[in-house]
Amino acid sequence: MMALSLRTSLQRAALALGLFVGLAWNVNAAVSLGIDELEKSNFAVLQGKRVGLVTNPSGADSRGRSAVDVLYHGKGFHLVKLFGPEHGLYGVIGAGKQYGDTRDHRTGLPVYALYNTPQGQDHRHPTREMFSGLDAIVYDVQDLGNRSYTFISTLGYVMDEAAKDGIEVIVLDRPNPLGGIRIEGPRLDSSVTSFVGLYNIPYVYGLTPAELALWINAKYLDHPCHLTIVSMRGWTRSMVWEDTGLRWIATSPNVPTAAAMRAYTATGCLGEIGIESGCGGPHPFEVVLGRDWNASAVTSHFNALHIPGVRAHTWNSGNETGMFLNIDPHNSGNLTAINFQVLDILSDEVRHFSAFGDTRGDQQDMFDKVCGSRSYRHRMESGASGSSIVSSWNSGVVHWAVERQPYLLYGNKVPKSEKKPSVVADTAESGPMP
Repeated sequence: MMALSLRTSLQRAALALGLFVGLAWNVNAAVSLGIDELEKSNFAVLQGKRVGLVTNPSGADSRGRSAVDVLYHGKGFHLVKLFGPEHGLYGVIGAGKQYGDTRDHRTGLPVYALYNTPQGQDHRHPTREMFSGLDAIVYDVQDLGNRSYTFISTLGYVMDEAAKDGIEVIVLDRPNPLGGIRIEGPRLDSSVTSFVGLYNIPYVYGLTPAELALWINAKYLDHPCHLTIVSMRGWTRSMVWEDTGLRWIATSPNVPTAAAMRAYTATGCLGEIGIESGCGGPHPFEVVLGRDWNASAVTSHFNALHIPGVRAHTWNSGNETGMFLNIDPHNSGNLTAINFQVLDILSDEVRHFSAFGDTRGDQQDMFDKVCGSRSYRHRMESGASGSSIVSSWNSGVVHWAVERQPYLLYGNKVPKSEKKPSVVADTAESGPMP
């Protein structure tokens, strides 16, 4: 326990430091981020405005400078307020943990918590008071491309409040690290709508933050906001993170690497019902472990599925055994399906295993919200296989592939609408930079 506490403390210290310090950054990246394009334009869309910024350590330019630094030292406008999503402005707050408003130790600017506060306030949806005095809100946060990762819920809530207050929302676009082609997993049942599942989109939805913002503005908000996008240059839909040439910055304490990002989609649902997936250790979301498991049998059964680009090997950690998932960045397997396939395997290979038999009500509730429906748990409790549940997602995925088309910026046209957003530095038809 002491070793884990020390490791966590060191990890948090490193994450906090990383907000302002760039280490050996690749300045020859194939992709120029939205924030890079904003800098190149001499902050054209911000001129004369009082600006708020929603960000965390992942909001950095391709040289590693934080969005806080970049905007604070920009000319012709004033950065006056900062906002932190879940995990806080410095990205060190644990999942689901409360934190309060404060001041940024570097700039002295007020920092508002867009999450639960210790005073019992739920500020996941910002208030009018938070946005008072602002002309524009800039959003620059790296997403995982996964519906249950809460940053995209914060994006929607920010856009909703900005629309009510007549404030412009400026999204600095970033890559979808899973690529812009992959779509998989269940759609959301409205009966389990929550902060970990706010939109009726597949679990893996294949949009960049700016593309999703276009969809949110058109389909989710009752009253669309004034939305401006600063798009990337050089990003194409086929690119996964490793193709961008960009350095991965921890988006939260348990997503310190691109490998953890991919594995989050494959095992994130399992952790909600108490199955060990490595969070807090050196390989978060990359392992699946339990006590008294036959690791060899579990691993062999998994590999017999022949999931393209995914391979497991046995793994031990203390008193727990199981498997480590090696996921190729360019894999073509259904990562979301792995959550349910693993439950099938454990039912077959682990004596007395019950996916939900030893879970608390709050764990079951969170599983339902993350997955997007109560029906999947109920069906498995009634004896349905995980594979049968996976096949039930197909029609939703097919429909989404068509529904999302009007909102694709990279290789497709922007929406045809009288309320067409401004698109700055748009290279939707371009490929990677030479």
